[in-house]
Amino acid sequence: MALIKTGLLYFNQAVRDGSIRKAADRLQVASSAVNRQLLQLEKELGIELFERLPRGIRPTAAGEALLARIRQWTQDVEGLRQDIARLKGGVRGTIHIAAAESITTEILPKCMAELQVQYPQIDFNLISGDNYFVKSALLARDADLVCAFDVVGNARTETVTSVKSPIGVIVPPDHPLVRSKQISLSDCLEYPLIAPSRNWLNHSILKDLIEDRELPFQIAARVERIGVLRNLVKSGLGIAFMSPIGLSQDIYDKKLVWLPLADDTIKPTTVSLLIPKGRVLADYIVALIDQLKSELETEITIGRANNSIA
Repeated sequence: MALIKTGLLYFNQAVRDGSIRKAADRLQVASSAVNRQLLQLEKELGIELFERLPRGIRPTAAGEALLARIRQWTQDVEGLRQDIARLKGGVRGTIHIAAAESITTEILPKCMAELQVQYPQIDFNLISGDNYFVKSALLARDADLVCAFDVVGNARTETVTSVKSPIGVIVPPDHPLVRSKQISLSDCLEYPLIAPSRNWLNHSILKDLIEDRELPFQIAARVERIGVLRNLVKSGLGIAFMSPIGLSQDIYDKKLVWLPLADDTIKPTTVSLLIPKGRVLADYIVALIDQLKSELETEITIGRANNSIA
């Protein structure tokens, strides 16, 4: 139900567009309908609200005064709607989340959208960074929930769930490695590598694979962000090691292929969900955790199921 009369809404749009015809197009109504509402509005107020020009309309001084009121009324109506929503009741709250970048690109947005259907008055504060950053947010009580790779809890945190994910190789669809069902490290040494920055590696299980073993990788680039790493692999600059988590859309769109490493090459990475120790979780946070766990498991399944392209 419109809380501001139609004539006022049409007038506001016509002045914004400087044209009755353009306003009608935007409002998806006939120009004659807009014109009729404006004439009725002028009749009710007893004053001209706009001047007709060869190429549109321009508000008069009275029209400018009315326009200011309409915009104030619009703000008041929005505030009223919010007040009414509060009075109707329902669960309200903000979930503060700190998560790894690969979790925030696809998995978390989907879970957040699904949760808001169930709890429409819940909102979110989302921050992203490396493991040290997101864990610090948890310890500083800036986050209700942390979702990150290979993050280790302590006496002030509690791990509510964790999911193990294999490490594999990501390559473009036309890469020679796609013909192999399982990849050894010696296979990978033949190709340039897109590697995480050293600061990233210090908080990642990949440090054992890329640096601690001192294998002669050809490092084509070191990057700070997972999105940059994926884009460089798509461009053909090199291959990269990572979990299939966060890759489902690229795999589905056939922009990347995830290939498993041979057994025992490197232990799986662990994605953990942590909360502050001793905190009683609200129902909506428990629901979000359940959704995240389900999505993480789905991502792993998709990665394994799509490890080749015909």
